[in-house]
Amino acid sequence: MKYFLYARKSTDTEDKQMASINDQISEMQRIAEREHLQIADIISEEQSAKYPGRPKFNAMMQRIKKGEAQGILCWKLNRLARNSIDGGQIIWQLQQGAIQSINTYGRDYKPSDNVIILMVEFGMAIQYSNDLSVDVKRGMRKKAERGWFPGTAPLGYMHAPKEERGKGLTEIIPDPELFPVVRKLWDLMLTGKYSIRAIEREADRLGLRDKKGKKYTKNMFYNLFNKEFYCGHFYWRNEHFDKERFKGNHQPMVTLKEFSEVQNILQKKRFVIQRKKYFPYRGLIRCGECQGWVTAMHKLQAICTNCKFKYSIVTKTVCPKCKLDFYKMKNPSMVNKVYYLCTKNKGACSQGSITREVIENNITKELEKISIGKDFNVWGLKALKELKSSCSHEQAQMTSRLKKRESELFNRLNGLIRMRADGEMSAEEIKPLKEEVLKELKEVAVQIEATTKHLSHLENAIKESFDFALHSLKQFKIGDDSAKNNIAAKLALNLTLKDKNLYITTDNTYQCVKECEVEYMAKRTLFEPKNTIEKHNWNSDFLFTCPALCTKLTAIRTCLIGKILSSDKKSQ
Repeated sequence: MKYFLYARKSTDTEDKQMASINDQISEMQRIAEREHLQIADIISEEQSAKYPGRPKFNAMMQRIKKGEAQGILCWKLNRLARNSIDGGQIIWQLQQGAIQSINTYGRDYKPSDNVIILMVEFGMAIQYSNDLSVDVKRGMRKKAERGWFPGTAPLGYMHAPKEERGKGLTEIIPDPELFPVVRKLWDLMLTGKYSIRAIEREADRLGLRDKKGKKYTKNMFYNLFNKEFYCGHFYWRNEHFDKERFKGNHQPMVTLKEFSEVQNILQKKRFVIQRKKYFPYRGLIRCGECQGWVTAMHKLQAICTNCKFKYSIVTKTVCPKCKLDFYKMKNPSMVNKVYYLCTKNKGACSQGSITREVIENNITKELEKISIGKDFNVWGLKALKELKSSCSHEQAQMTSRLKKRESELFNRLNGLIRMRADGEMSAEEIKPLKEEVLKELKEVAVQIEATTKHLSHLENAIKESFDFALHSLKQFKIGDDSAKNNIAAKLALNLTLKDKNLYITTDNTYQCVKECEVEYMAKRTLFEPKNTIEKHNWNSDFLFTCPALCTKLTAIRTCLIGKILSSDKKSQ
């Protein structure tokens, strides 16, 4: 049996204390030598597993499906996934037998293992990330309450050296080089004779550049002159996630009066015409090169009948080249298209634009892949309802065992306390034993919560998934822009624009539903047309004598349970 050795290190804070990629690889190679495991390939990745869409991980799963390897070797399960989508994919492949073994430091996972154990371990990895995020946000909020801006210091300021921050003296200080330059820009704006564009040119003349050596944009200076940080205040979210105004302890660059004068000057000079137009899919698609957001642009152009020059008729009614009036042209050719392109906010990007038609054609193809028929929709809902009663018994047994273990641990803890009270053990002897018991109690409590919480929502989630697979294709074809946008958001986990094409990562739940329908239709042909499904008691006894269908139905449940747990953690 061949193994893929997978090592991952995230760029996020949560993984800074984890072993580096080289340490993971060397440690797992030693285990492979000791266990005589054959490594087919070493795959390393520097990307957070908190969200789905890691390219190397997805490529590895595809190679496993093709049979290039039958096992995965990694340091811990949290190296593979910290989100319910990737975790559900691994569990599904393990149940299917595509993955025969997952070897980690200290434990192996086989297809015969209880799926609830894997779900609990992946759930603990997800919860760790969420808890860490909450702790970081709390620390930044407390810093704001002390009067120090928690984010990156604005232009003209810098973070104090670690020695001063460690003593609690100061957090943010004026930048000795940039502070007077930025103050000069404020003085120029206070004269009332400079526009933002003029300020931009003056900053360029003064040699003001960002960390990459590039010029600052006009929008950056709009933001600069609107930041109350420069007059001694800043905004940060409080414990209720509402923006709150804090008094800063840093040295102000301008007074409150000067700041108000600049706001009045900007209000008089600003003249912006906003054309409000709704573009579907905007805010859903990312650029495949720079990972920036993709925006939309409407082009309404005319081709001059005289000189064949193409120009926009939104701002011009006369051909700029031959001066022929548009309304005097006979049957002019028109270009009326919506283009989607990268905003390029993150820097230079070589990706071109695509039309709305290309996007909708790709989405339609994906919807056709997951579309199901009415007959299977009725059968699948009934079959999953019957499967639910079977799985509930297994879940109750698991919960019972966990509660029994919890009771045993409480008894052991009480025994340790009595031994300490009777003087049979010293405080130094009892401390490590007590910590071990408390640690295991916490783990058991997490497992009990994971096996019982939110499963009541499963029935509604199943119905929504089947209804979406049944009706979404038709609704997308006849629906308005808002309906199409909502369908695309439900269908795809990731929408990526690259090489003038749209790449879609579909929600794994709908793929599982479609695979189940394919298996259902294959078995159905065994009984039709001479005999009917009802005659062979398809919905009850025969369901559990068909292992392939049971496996497909279980995969649907697994994906939906993972989504329910993940959505609840996000809401918390």
